[in-house]
Amino acid sequence: MMKAAVLTNYGNVPEYQDFAEPKVMNDHQLMVSPRASSIKQLDISKAAGKHYTNFDPLPAVMGMDGVAELDDGTRIYAMGLTGMMAERAIIDKQNFIKLPNGLDSVKAAALPNALMGSDLALIEKGKIKQGDVVFVNGATGATGMMDVQLAKFHGASKVIATGRNSKMLDHLKTIGADKTILINEPDEQIVKNVVSTYSEAPFDIVIDYLWGHPAEVMFNAFRKIKLAKHLKYITVGGMAGSDIKLSSQILRSKDIELIGSGIGSFSSNVFQNYLRNDLPSVFDYAAGGQLDMNLNVFPLSQISTAWVAHGRSVVTI
Repeated sequence: MMKAAVLTNYGNVPEYQDFAEPKVMNDHQLMVSPRASSIKQLDISKAAGKHYTNFDPLPAVMGMDGVAELDDGTRIYAMGLTGMMAERAIIDKQNFIKLPNGLDSVKAAALPNALMGSDLALIEKGKIKQGDVVFVNGATGATGMMDVQLAKFHGASKVIATGRNSKMLDHLKTIGADKTILINEPDEQIVKNVVSTYSEAPFDIVIDYLWGHPAEVMFNAFRKIKLAKHLKYITVGGMAGSDIKLSSQILRSKDIELIGSGIGSFSSNVFQNYLRNDLPSVFDYAAGGQLDMNLNVFPLSQISTAWVAHGRSVVTI
């Protein structure tokens, strides 16, 4: 038996319980000792019974992925064939990434999920290239903050960040934002700020985590801008609302490409290719002390508390 984060029924919070150790079933599988695993919105939705995928059968161990140690002490990141929020887990022995020295296990466990909502949007949807100007709408959240930093990692010449928290916007200036815009001001003032910012640094890519009314304000600003080049507007989240009122005239009169970025918009091989080809370089970058993240850290024994905590949480084993 081992200790694990166990879900017994949909709608319940996972609990710290004894659970049978998994068994290696074939030569392609490998037993590992997990050290850290992040709690994702997908985990929460599945456990609540609100996602189209489920756990088969219940009870089940939580943790889709995480950091683990091999028997020789090598630290790796891997997707779990069994739940990673446990003292032992099974992975595919051909599908893991060795972690660089200097990258702590907690950050390594949290990064992949944050990157799915930030780096993939920049790379796959934005096709970011050296010298691009990136505008992050809603940058004070965990994923938006990651996008500001990764835009610079990929060679963005300037990054503009918006948010309601002035202290967080000041912090973003220390980790990659060249200009910030408060969006808890009157709409007219926000429009003026966006228009003047574009005149100084015409942006190529907008990454939007807010949608809702803030997106309507952005498109109203575009009415007043003579675009200097093609603009990709990528919607990643809907923190401010799932619907907007958008005149087709804006899209017909401006060179704007409206793009969605989310799990359903990518084929499965995109994720696999990202994990194989791009994630190692981000791990190396983070190992050098880059990529600031706000994380809540809980021991496995406090999984029930961690599950309902606000913010991005990582469980250590």
